Amino acid sequence: MNKAGMARGNTTRQANKELRKKRILDLARDLITSKGFEAFTLSELAKTAEVSIPTIHNLFGKKYDIFVVLCEEMVVKIKEVMANDSVHDPIEGAISFIDSLHELFRDNEAFYRAAFVTGERMQLFEHESPNGIFQKSLVIALQTCESARDNGFLRGDIDSLSLAQQLFGCQRLARQDWVNGYIDLQQYRRQVLMGMYMTYAADATPEFQQRLKVKIQELCVIK
Repeated sequence: MNKAGMARGNTTRQANKELRKKRILDLARDLITSKGFEAFTLSELAKTAEVSIPTIHNLFGKKYDIFVVLCEEMVVKIKEVMANDSVHDPIEGAISFIDSLHELFRDNEAFYRAAFVTGERMQLFEHESPNGIFQKSLVIALQTCESARDNGFLRGDIDSLSLAQQLFGCQRLARQDWVNGYIDLQQYRRQVLMGMYMTYAADATPEFQQRLKVKIQELCVIK
């Protein structure tokens, strides 16, 4: 076989390998969704995927390694959602942000819940990492507050970082309540928006504060 033929063969084998890995990951996600991470086993995954356990070891490693890959994919999707938030108006921006997250989580709610619970326990999200999901959330919240101040929505009497920490905190607390089953996704959305509006209201200009009051009242009547 000539070099060109060998190269095509290698490319085909690599493509098939990636397809096999994707299929196995999809099946692993489904098993974790239906059974939870603790009950998830490589033997069941191998049986479902119709491959051997050594094949899974060769492609990914151990059970923990598969979960890490799935969590990394989840984090990438969440970062993409956050990075797409470019709405000028803080109220419209808050709605766009939480609706995008709501839609993402709704697509596979059981998996996201399991992933957040297990990921937190395994300390996979690196709260202090400058590139981690939590620091990314805080940076975006800070940029949002600074933009709102610069565009005349906020007075600037309260430090932007302090406001950003509150914005981040209300979203994280609501997510924890949802992950642990205390609230559903619709209540999660409402709780995040309520927290964000009240945070903005603490430093809002009079006109913006009136708009926020209307939005808060609307959320209060939602059952």
